[in-house]
Amino acid sequence: MLVQKPTNPTWKVNVAAVRKPRIVNTSRILRQIWISRRSSRVQLARDLGLNKSTITNIVSDLLDAGIVQEIAEGSAGPMGGRKPVHMELNRHFGYVLGLEIRPESYTAVAVDLAGDILFSRTEDESHSGENFTDSVIGLLRRLPEELGWIGVPVLGAGVGISGIVDSGRGTIRSSIPLRIPGPYDFSGIVGGAVDFPVFVENDANACAWGELAFHRSKKLRNFLFTLVEFHNDPSKEFYENTSVGFGMVFNGNVYSGNRHSAGEFHSVFCRPGDLGQFRISNLEEHIDEKPEILKELIEELSKHLALFINTLNLGQVFLGGDIERHQDLVMPILIKAIDDNWVYDTPVECEIRFSSLGDKSVAYGAAGLVLERLFMEPETIEVSGAAGWEESKTLDSLLRHGKKASVEA
Repeated sequence: MLVQKPTNPTWKVNVAAVRKPRIVNTSRILRQIWISRRSSRVQLARDLGLNKSTITNIVSDLLDAGIVQEIAEGSAGPMGGRKPVHMELNRHFGYVLGLEIRPESYTAVAVDLAGDILFSRTEDESHSGENFTDSVIGLLRRLPEELGWIGVPVLGAGVGISGIVDSGRGTIRSSIPLRIPGPYDFSGIVGGAVDFPVFVENDANACAWGELAFHRSKKLRNFLFTLVEFHNDPSKEFYENTSVGFGMVFNGNVYSGNRHSAGEFHSVFCRPGDLGQFRISNLEEHIDEKPEILKELIEELSKHLALFINTLNLGQVFLGGDIERHQDLVMPILIKAIDDNWVYDTPVECEIRFSSLGDKSVAYGAAGLVLERLFMEPETIEVSGAAGWEESKTLDSLLRHGKKASVEA
């Protein structure tokens, strides 16, 4: 099997170790506990098809390292006997960072292993191709120092941006809002400047990853995340202050498309030469101050959503970002559009949900992306080619901090 050579030799031994059976089984056990939120040794053996001695040995190491912890005993089986002792991830073992980088501001969140937000901040700060590298590296270095009060290490970071992103290779192919015109090696330039794994993703796709990570026990399969943001950046020259992107999930995986541009939205009602995403005009003004224009935008967007929902037979549609402030306006318009687009007597079965995170939706989703990578299926690591090095670094980050904590104890 052809495997790309890692750019950072420090990780070479650890990456190779991922292919050892014990490390693969460790990864499988960690993911199963993460998905189920709590499990016993007996249940892990059943779910993973591993013998009890393998489970016992690996779980013992994870307990010693502090990555998992035992909790209250469960109930005995119908035949009596010893009560099973359940385990869960130690949510205080470490945290992950999530960032959204916008042209006029950034949002940062720190999230524990259970998905709870420990810290969040939105701050005005200009970002463009000229200062993008220094700004992002500065944030990734400064935030962990500032968050020392959390008392546990950062295990990885995710960064969400508007644009076309090859997340697997860690490359920004293009970002009009951030004025990044050509391929940008984010993984090499930004990731190489810090000592923990860093991932980059399109903002709407990051939101979709977040839903998969933070609703993992529901095993979501097919859904659409619609990210709608209202910016207030007077420096924009040829695009609107309203942006919409879709994160599409099929069979439990985010779909990026052949050239990683899946989810880039342009209304079918636009005329030739229209540079914005919508047919309606005047979106250069702050839309919250123009209720009649906002209603038109929601109606136009809802017609597209209805087509996707009904044609693809989606189970859920999530809406996040600034659109959450207008739920009472959105819901009846979207429901009507879905019904108008449906030709059968049976009702459409699609759950409409708002993320309730507002301007933190992308940053929180980027943190969820890191958790997905942290507890990724080992089989996926093996076959992921270039991206496999980054996934292995993330797993290694978790195990490395576990060994350090065990020695210090």
